[in-house]
Amino acid sequence: MKEILGRLYLWQIALNRIIDLLELKQRIERFCNTGRPLHITELYDKERRRLQTGLRLEGEELDSFEQKHGSLFPDIHDIHLISELLTEEIIIKFCTIFNDGHGKVEVIATNNKSFREPILAEIISEAFSDEIKLKFSDFIKSAKAYRNKHGAHFDQDSFTMTHGDKKLGEDGVIYSVGWNSALLSFDWDFISNTIPIFNKHLNNHIKKLQKEAGMI
Repeated sequence: MKEILGRLYLWQIALNRIIDLLELKQRIERFCNTGRPLHITELYDKERRRLQTGLRLEGEELDSFEQKHGSLFPDIHDIHLISELLTEEIIIKFCTIFNDGHGKVEVIATNNKSFREPILAEIISEAFSDEIKLKFSDFIKSAKAYRNKHGAHFDQDSFTMTHGDKKLGEDGVIYSVGWNSALLSFDWDFISNTIPIFNKHLNNHIKKLQKEAGMI
């Protein structure tokens, strides 16, 4: 029982972190909707054009800009990067529940298929209607695919890459790499709505096991 609960506590930690990140993601989106990030970016680009530079401002030029307009951070590029990193971390944390993981005798159960599938089936069955269960199952599959092919391992089919040559004495680009848009395929409204419900039923399952073990 200690091993089972030990693993479920780790699931609990992952889900709590995911919920915190989802809430942060929503706050960032609300801030972005105020127009401030785009406004500061436009002012910054205008100042670079005035100075006739394609480089990022540094030193006295950056100090002067921020004294006049306020902090450059976060501009729209910062917002996009932060949002992408948050969503990637949410997917990776979520997959810790559904991917294999090592255990420790009398402390944490090994997170293999035979351990997790019966528990997850019970929790998901209690948490969602049949329609939501199917959609949640699709989300799990998509999340694992993203984590395994893109988020944690840079598999070739997650990228577009071209090779080239440069002429002698030139410093030209000899290759290009593009990311695919896998993160854009996730329904974040659905995720934000279902993860807290999933977490609530996991907590209920933990309490049930604790009672059966006479721990509470």
